[in-house]
Amino acid sequence: MEPITKNKFIALNSRLKRKFLMLQKTDVLVVGAGPTGLTVAIELARRNVKVRIIEQRNHPSTRSKALVVHARTLEFLDILGVAEELIQRGYTSPGIDFSADAQNPLRANMYGLDTRFPYILILPQAETEAILERRLNQLGVEVERSRSLTHFQETETGVCATVEYQDCSQADIEAKYLVGADGSRSTVREELGLPFEGSPYSWTAFLGDVRMEGHHAEGGTEQHSNDRGLAFIVPFDDGSHRIVTIDRKYQNQPKKRELDLEELQESISAILEKPVSLSQPKWLSRWGSELRLAPRYQVGRVFIAGDAAHTHSPAGGQGMNTGIQDGFNLGWKLAFAVKGELPQSLLNTYDTERHQIGDRILRTSDFLLRSLLLRQRFLRQMRELIFRIFIPLPFVQRKLAQNLSGLGVSYETGEGKLAGKRIPDMEIISAKHERIRLYELLRFPGYTLILFIDPNQAQSQRKQIEQILESSDEMLRAHVILNNGLPQLHDFEASTLVDYRGDFETKLGAQTGRILLVRPDGYIAFDMDHLGATAFKKQLKQWKNAKSFSRTAIAV
Repeated sequence: MEPITKNKFIALNSRLKRKFLMLQKTDVLVVGAGPTGLTVAIELARRNVKVRIIEQRNHPSTRSKALVVHARTLEFLDILGVAEELIQRGYTSPGIDFSADAQNPLRANMYGLDTRFPYILILPQAETEAILERRLNQLGVEVERSRSLTHFQETETGVCATVEYQDCSQADIEAKYLVGADGSRSTVREELGLPFEGSPYSWTAFLGDVRMEGHHAEGGTEQHSNDRGLAFIVPFDDGSHRIVTIDRKYQNQPKKRELDLEELQESISAILEKPVSLSQPKWLSRWGSELRLAPRYQVGRVFIAGDAAHTHSPAGGQGMNTGIQDGFNLGWKLAFAVKGELPQSLLNTYDTERHQIGDRILRTSDFLLRSLLLRQRFLRQMRELIFRIFIPLPFVQRKLAQNLSGLGVSYETGEGKLAGKRIPDMEIISAKHERIRLYELLRFPGYTLILFIDPNQAQSQRKQIEQILESSDEMLRAHVILNNGLPQLHDFEASTLVDYRGDFETKLGAQTGRILLVRPDGYIAFDMDHLGATAFKKQLKQWKNAKSFSRTAIAV
C-alpha cells in the first residue's frame, strides 16, 4: 500500500473538510460581520433561527471611520440588550454642528428628544462591532473569519452559496436566505447584477487618529472651515483626537499615496488658522466617499443592507446608523419568514421601507456636506447667516433633530391613527411595584400587544378584554396597562401594569380603551380606539395574512 505523504494528507483533509461543510445547512447566511451583518445575525439568533455569518477579514477591525451612534440606533441596541455597554464605553455630545466656527457652535440639539438617549454617542465603530459580536457569541453564534463568498445561485427552496477559505478550499452552503452586508464593494450586490447608481465625490480627505497640542477640543465633534477647506475634530477619552480635513491644497495628490503626519499637521493648522503639533499617530489615511444607492434591496431570496445598499457623505454621521437600522428591520422579518409564522410577503416590506429611507439620507447628507464645502467666501458667509437665522427656530430644531437622530422615521402600516409611528419608551409599574421600561418589554422577540385601559373598563369590559388576550401565542405577548389604580386587583391572563406617569396620554396622545399592536422594531403595526374583540381579531387576521403590511416610509 502506497504511503500517505504530507501533501496527500493535507489534500485528503481538505476534501473531507469540504465534504463535511457541504453537508451543513443553515436558515440564513449573512455575508459581512460589520455592524449591519452582526445586527441581522443577532436578530435571527435570538429567535432561534439557524444563522451563519462569514467575514473576509482575518480578525476584527481596530480602525473606525464611523464614530457617531444616534438615538434611534441606541433604542434598537437597547432592545438587543447592549445599549448600556455602548454608553459606558463612549461619551455623549449634544448634537450635530452646522456652523463653521467651533467657538460659536450652531447645533441641531438632541437634548429635547423624547427618548432615553437624547444625545449623540461618540464611540469608535470598532468598539461598537466588538460589543455586537460579543452579544452574538452569547447567543451561540461565532463569526466565521477568513471566509469569502465567491458566488451563489438561487434554487427552488433557497440559495446555494460557494465560500472560499484561507487555504483556497471551497464549500457550498445551502441557506433559505442570503444577506449581503459586505460593504460598498459588495460581492452579493455584484452577483445579483444590481447597479450601484451614483458617483464618487471629487475630493480626498485626510484622516488621522493622533495626539494634538496647541488646540483643545471637547464636547463631541468640532467643525471648522475657511478658504482652505473643512476640518472635523473629535476627542477620544485617551487624550488623542480624530482629525479629518478636506483641504483644497492637497486635492491634486494621488489618492493612494500614504499620508504623512506633516501633511495632516500643516492642513489642520491652516484650517484652524493657528499652529498645532501632531504626534503619536495611530492611524493615518487618505480616503474618499461616494454617493451611491442600489435600485432595490431585495432580489428573490437575497437581500443587501448597509454599505452594500447605500453609501453617502459622512456629514451627519448617518452611515453606520442607517446600516444597523437596515439590519434590525430585516432581521426580525427574516426570522418570521423562516419559521413560517407570517407570510413571505412580509419580506417585501424591507425594501419598501428601507430603500426610501436610504434615498432620503443620501440627499440629506449630500446637502449638508456641500453646504460646508462652499468655496466662495461670500457664499460661506451667506450660508452662515441663513443657518444662524433658521436653525435656532424651534420647528427647525425639532425637524433636524428628529431626522438626524432617526426618531422621525415612520412607516405606513395598518389601520389606526397611531399606525406606523415609533412608540417611545415609557416607564410603567408592575403589580410588584417594579419600575419597568416599555423597551424592556419589547425585548420579547415577537409582537407586543398593549391594551391601554382604565380600572372601570377593566371591570365593565372584562369579557371583551379576555377574548382579546386569547390571541397571545409564541409570537405575540400581551400586556394590560392601566392609566391608574392597582394592577394587583385584576387577574387577567397577561401582565398588568400601571402607566403611573401618564406617558401614553402625553407622549402618544392615547386615550384609554385603546389596543396597540407593536412590531418587534418598536413601530405600531395597527391600533384601535375601542375594545372590540371581534374587530380586533379580524384586524389581527388581516395582518397575519399580509393585507396590512407596510407600504412606504415617511420622514417627519
